[in-house]
Amino acid sequence: MKKLMLVAAMVLGTTAMSFAQTSANTGVNVTATVIQGLTLTATGTLGFGTVVAGTTPAALSAPTNGSAPMFTATGDGGHALTVTYLATASLTGPGTALTFTPSVYGDASSANQATSTSVASGSPVTLSGSTGSPGNYYFWLGGALSAIPSNQMPGAYSGTFTLNVSY
Repeated sequence: MKKLMLVAAMVLGTTAMSFAQTSANTGVNVTATVIQGLTLTATGTLGFGTVVAGTTPAALSAPTNGSAPMFTATGDGGHALTVTYLATASLTGPGTALTFTPSVYGDASSANQATSTSVASGSPVTLSGSTGSPGNYYFWLGGALSAIPSNQMPGAYSGTFTLNVSY
């Protein structure tokens, strides 16, 4: 019995020593670059005026329409933005909804409405200025209404066009 206990003590003692632990650690630097938040403001209304049932209203061109609604995106200068918007918007009123198809034009300088270029949904644009300073990009809205059916119910129709920009 003493022999068995001695053997057990030796085994347990050896086993306990074979479970020695080690540890290690290391670190990495954590960094972040903060840029100015993004804002988008809109001014104006795109008005087709009075339209006659049974006709197709003339399209309103953003580059040549001096009263075209304008969107101003402001963020960290020099950064790219992605522009998105729906292909159509609905104008609702007393009768069947009318369909508006937008045309969006843009430029990094508000003075260049007449020379602005078409901006398709999903397109990238770049804010004016340089990184670390405020930058802008300007958008103008034009577009067309679909043909107005001859039996369209008279009344006021309106809807909302939404432009989205993101870093």
